[in-house]
Amino acid sequence: MSAIAGRVALVTGGSRGVGLQMAQALGQAGARVMLTARKAQELDAAASMLRSQGITAHTVAADSSDPEQIREVVDQTLQQFGAVDILINNAGLAKIGPSETMPLEDWYQQVDVMYNGVFLCMQSVGRVMLEQQKGVILSISSIGGLGAWPMRQAYNSAKAAVISLTENIGCEWARRGVRVVSVAPGVTRTAMLQQMVDEGIATLKKYNDRTPMGRVAEVDEIAKAVQFLVSDRASYITATT
Repeated sequence: MSAIAGRVALVTGGSRGVGLQMAQALGQAGARVMLTARKAQELDAAASMLRSQGITAHTVAADSSDPEQIREVVDQTLQQFGAVDILINNAGLAKIGPSETMPLEDWYQQVDVMYNGVFLCMQSVGRVMLEQQKGVILSISSIGGLGAWPMRQAYNSAKAAVISLTENIGCEWARRGVRVVSVAPGVTRTAMLQQMVDEGIATLKKYNDRTPMGRVAEVDEIAKAVQFLVSDRASYITATT
């Protein structure tokens, strides 16, 4: 039997890209999944695709940076499944530009979704997991959170904050049955990457050339790492990226 069979996974930003692929990987391993994102139509299409593969999937549209909406997501997950065993913090976006002209709206949006939103989800789901005395919280950071690149001030600093949250809250809850980990992918072939290429912000060749393997990561490769980290096979891994 799979190490996560029957468990309940809540995935933010779960309607497409890495989020959907992670939900699929967890579902294929026997988990029941709740997908959340802002756009209900995209969520419904994602859940329909998962169900066609025999995966138990439900959805609730929400903004992960809104505390009231996140509490509602958790409540609906508990009503549907009776527990939350795994939280995948994946919601994100990237808006790149010179620091001196960065619109404050773009700054606040990225920080709200990828920093504040991650904490709000950790806090709300964490309360449930601490009461259960078990659970795993996994957040998607980025190699951007470990280094510096021009014009990525909001994205990189928010992802660095995810790494710090992982370490701090992971240590705090380590003896209370809740593991907290994060994954920092390199450049991955997603719709977000393709949009940057289409807009002329980046080139696939440049990303490929600076990578040891000469190629960007595939979404499925990130999902497989996540599948391991949220399972009991990773039971001694916490408070780390």
